[in-house]
Amino acid sequence: MIRVLSLVLISLWLGACATKPPVQAMAEARAAVQSVKPLYVTEESKKTKAYQYFQSAEQALLEASRALDEKQYVKAKQKAKQAKLKARMAAKIKH
Repeated sequence: MIRVLSLVLISLWLGACATKPPVQAMAEARAAVQSVKPLYVTEESKKTKAYQYFQSAEQALLEASRALDEKQYVKAKQKAKQAKLKARMAAKIKH
């Protein structure tokens, strides 16, 4: 009985550790960052608060990519969501 219970607990633990790569979150973050990138090509646009959000979005996307490469999927998803949110803020402030 204890042996069966131990096997069940180990199986559940291993299943919880095996998460999937956040493909959708990464795609959405990349699209959000790319959609606002053309707004920040001039030197004047780079002096705005919105540009700081854009830079922060790019940094979060870079960190998400690194986490994905390291198979840290939870962190990658969190960073991708941050990138998407910051890119949206950059677009909202700019317009």
